[in-house]
Amino acid sequence: MTVELDALRKERNTLLQNSDWTQASDSPLSDTKKAEWATYRQSLRDLTKTANPRLGTKAPYLNSLDPSSVTFPSKPS
Repeated sequence: MTVELDALRKERNTLLQNSDWTQASDSPLSDTKKAEWATYRQSLRDLTKTANPRLGTKAPYLNSLDPSSVTFPSKPS
C-alpha cells in the first residue's frame, strides 16, 4: 500500500463517516434520496480502484493528499 493510497483512504473514510446517517433506518430521507446517497457512497468506495492520488508538494497539502489529483463524486443535494 502506498502513502498516496493511505491519504486517499483517510479522506474517503471521512466522507463516508459524514454520510453514514443517510443509510440509517431512521433517516429522514426518502427512499429515492437514500438510493442517491448509497450510489455516492459506493462511488467513494470505488475511488481506491480508479483514482491516481498524489501527495501535495506545497502548502497547505505538503505530504498530504493533493485534492486536485482525485475527482471525488459529488454529494447528492
